[in-house]
Amino acid sequence: MKAAVLFKYKEPLKVVDNVELDPPKEGEVRIKVEATGMCHSDVNVFVGATPVPPPVIAGHEIAGVVEEVGPGVTRVKPGDRVVSAFVHPCGKCRNCISGHENVCEVFSATRLKGLMMDGTSRLHFKDGSPLRFFLGGGFAEYAEVSENALTVVPQEIDLKKAAVLGCAGLTGYGAVNSLKLEPGESVAVIGAGGVGLSVIQLLKASGAGRIIAVGTKKWKLDKAMEMGATDVVNSKETDAVRALKEMTNGGPDAVVEVAGVPDTIKMAMDSVRLGGRIVLVGLPPATAEIPLRVATIVRNGIQIIGNYGGRPRIDMPRLMDLVKMGKYDPNKLVTGTYHLEEINEAVHSLEQGEALRSIILPS
Repeated sequence: MKAAVLFKYKEPLKVVDNVELDPPKEGEVRIKVEATGMCHSDVNVFVGATPVPPPVIAGHEIAGVVEEVGPGVTRVKPGDRVVSAFVHPCGKCRNCISGHENVCEVFSATRLKGLMMDGTSRLHFKDGSPLRFFLGGGFAEYAEVSENALTVVPQEIDLKKAAVLGCAGLTGYGAVNSLKLEPGESVAVIGAGGVGLSVIQLLKASGAGRIIAVGTKKWKLDKAMEMGATDVVNSKETDAVRALKEMTNGGPDAVVEVAGVPDTIKMAMDSVRLGGRIVLVGLPPATAEIPLRVATIVRNGIQIIGNYGGRPRIDMPRLMDLVKMGKYDPNKLVTGTYHLEEINEAVHSLEQGEALRSIILPS
């Protein structure tokens, strides 16, 4: 099959046609890929900040049609239109059975190794040499994932646009869910990319009061206002911490940090209200050092919540319902469509801050 492969960090992807995909094993599903969203987490793999060993096929916002199922699969069948979450829960570990499948212990142990949950890969080159994947490997004609990652997409939802639900949508849902939001609370969202704008849409749907988008690009902040933000702060043009405190009379009740860089994490710490909550969503490079002023956190009673997405089997169907009701619109996140051969253009556009979510079509 054809796929876009990263052979070496910080080098362009190469589209090759000598990739083979073995049949799905127990609990696994083969998908004919219709579309895959391009996320910053993929770019982190390309530059080595998320060190999945190359050669590797990235792409984790996958939408497609079920082609083949392995033994024991019951959640989907051939012909189903599906979206894959970037989280692939085993369904059997302690976290999965206690309702926390977004932090599945088995998946956590294998996700950065580029392997299936049994510690092996279904991918290889025709000459037999090994090949790995990142959270699904959707930048290809076919992908294989755990059935527990999949949700059937209703006919009224555009399958190609539904791809962004797999990460941007589900991550936004998980972030808002972890806030335990009270009606009318003020929330600042730092970062106005695909995930940040998903958070904003879902905050509006959940009854937040003042929703303040913080970013550095005017066009993205304009998008934030279109999607439900009540206010925006351009942190390149103003002191964002001071602005947030003035706008909310002491600081937002909660801050969702999506950018994942030291400066914006510090911004969240400095701006949140006494006794407030911070949800950390953005993933900094694995080697980044983020200093925390523990005394301030303790004295101010600040809650810091790390959130790794949502629960595919529980939250994704709810997210689908919000899409059907018009309360979350994945179409608004899609800023470009590229064919697989154009994938490096999509990577460049995202790195330059010119895209929210680009859709990659396999053909």
